Amino acid sequence: MKKRVLLCSMDGVRPDAILSTETPTIDRLAREGAFTWSARTVMPSSTLPCHTSMLRGVPTERHGITSNTFTPIVRPVPSLIDAARAQGRRTGFFYNWEQLRDLADPGSLHVAVMHGECTSEKSDAFLAEQACAYLERDDLDLLFLYLGWPDECGHKHGWMTPPYLESITHADACLGRVLETLRRLGRETVTLVVSDHGGHDRSHGTDRPEDMTIPWVLNGPGVRAGVEIATPVRIYDTCPTLAHLLGLSPAPQWEGRIVTDALEPDAISA
Repeated sequence: MKKRVLLCSMDGVRPDAILSTETPTIDRLAREGAFTWSARTVMPSSTLPCHTSMLRGVPTERHGITSNTFTPIVRPVPSLIDAARAQGRRTGFFYNWEQLRDLADPGSLHVAVMHGECTSEKSDAFLAEQACAYLERDDLDLLFLYLGWPDECGHKHGWMTPPYLESITHADACLGRVLETLRRLGRETVTLVVSDHGGHDRSHGTDRPEDMTIPWVLNGPGVRAGVEIATPVRIYDTCPTLAHLLGLSPAPQWEGRIVTDALEPDAISA
């Protein structure tokens, strides 16, 4: 069976926000898969450092990105995208925060769509539409879908306000459209829904629990069903876990672990 992964990062989404609003897609993925509402991100709990850990499988102390301004990593660490491309997989990245461009080395993406006007829910909807349109034309082994409006909405209106919660419901619907396209095309896919950080008031970046606690919801072939993950999950466990499910050889630099609690025995030994 062909192995596919969809990694959906919803920026700034707190687990308690998911549980406080309408998210039928995430609810189903959690109910039929493996999940934790208490995964941990890295410090500083800001978008670029957290996504660098998510995709490169190492904590902040290793990659050295401590702000939303990229600086070259002194001791380079391949990202999940780099590893997938190097091992013959087709990769795609749909995003609306341009600073994330450095999550993959030049030449690692077969398709990249960046929509830089993340000032309303329309930007997230556009990316979902673009991802669906591409999937109609071609297949991807690793699809990274980044939805940035919840974070923008948190900064504008405040975390846990009604507009912020509505942005999460909208992001859930965007993800649902992509998953429905994959289902209709008959492409079995492992899906991981995660966030980079949470937030409080109109900000984030601190070590407060509201900023550091993130959702981690895994669903699909090889994933246990209806399981709340008991062991600690860190954001940089994302990279090696998804690489394992894609059948990739891990990079020796990765420090995260495979979240075996979430996997069926056959998938662990595969």
